[in-house]
Amino acid sequence: MDPVTAFLVGASIVQGLSGASAGRKAARRALEVGSLNASDLREVAGANASEIERIGALNAGAILGAADVNARSIIDVAEANSLAILDATIENIDLAKTENVEMLRRHIKQDQALQGEIRARTGASGIRVDQGSPLEVLADSAIDAYNERYYLGTIGVKQIDSMANEGIRRADLTMLDATQRAQTMMQVAGMQAYVTQEEASANARIMVRDAEANAASMERGAGLIASSMRAQATATLIGSLVQAGGYYAQYGGGGGSTTGTSLSSLSGYGGSSTGLSSGF
Repeated sequence: MDPVTAFLVGASIVQGLSGASAGRKAARRALEVGSLNASDLREVAGANASEIERIGALNAGAILGAADVNARSIIDVAEANSLAILDATIENIDLAKTENVEMLRRHIKQDQALQGEIRARTGASGIRVDQGSPLEVLADSAIDAYNERYYLGTIGVKQIDSMANEGIRRADLTMLDATQRAQTMMQVAGMQAYVTQEEASANARIMVRDAEANAASMERGAGLIASSMRAQATATLIGSLVQAGGYYAQYGGGGGSTTGTSLSSLSGYGGSSTGLSSGF
C-alpha cells in the first residue's frame, strides 16, 4: 500500500474512532446531566413537600391553639357570670331573710298590741279577761296570729329556697352552655386542623409524585438522547470504516501503483500533493 493510500485509510479510521468516541462521551454526559437534573428535581420536591407538611402542621397547631384560648375564655367568662349569679342570689336571700324577720317582728308587735287593746277594753268594762268569753277571744286572737305568722314564715322560707334553687340553676345552665360551646369550638377546630394537615400532606404527596414523574421523564429523555448519540457515533464509525475500505479498494488494492499515479488519481482531492494537503 502506498503512503497516500495508507494515510487516507488511517485518517478515515482515526476520524471515525474520534467521532464515535466523542459521540459516546456526549451520550454518557447526556445521561449524567439527565440523572443530575432528575435528582435535583426530586430533592427540591422533597424539600418543598416537607416544608408544606411543616407549615400545614403549624397551621393546624395554630387553629387548635386559638380554639383552646377561645374555649378557655368562654369558660372563664361563664365562671365569672356564674359566680356573679350566685353572689346576687346570696344577696337577695339575705335581703329576703331580713325582710321576713322584720315582717314577723312587726306582726308579733301588732298581735301584742291587739291583745293589749282587747284586755284594756274588757277590763274597762269590768269583765275579767282570765276566764269565760274574754279569755277565749284572747286565745283565738293569739292562735290566729300564730297561724298567720307560721304561714308568713313558711312562705318566706319557701321563697328563699326557691331563690337559692333558681340562682344555682341559672349558674349551672350558664356553665353548661359555656362548656358545650367550648367543646363544640374545640371539636370544630379539631376537624379544621385535621383537614388543614391532611390538605398539606395531600399537596406534598402530589408535588412529590409530579416531581417523580417529571424526573422519570427527564431520565427517559436523556436515555433517548444518549441512545441517539450512541447510534450516531456507531454510524459515524461504520461510515468511516466503509470510507477507509473504499480508499483501500480504490487506491491500494492493486499493490503496484506508484505514488505519482495515486496522486494523479486523487485529482478530486486537489490534483497534487500540495492540493491534497490543503484538502485535509
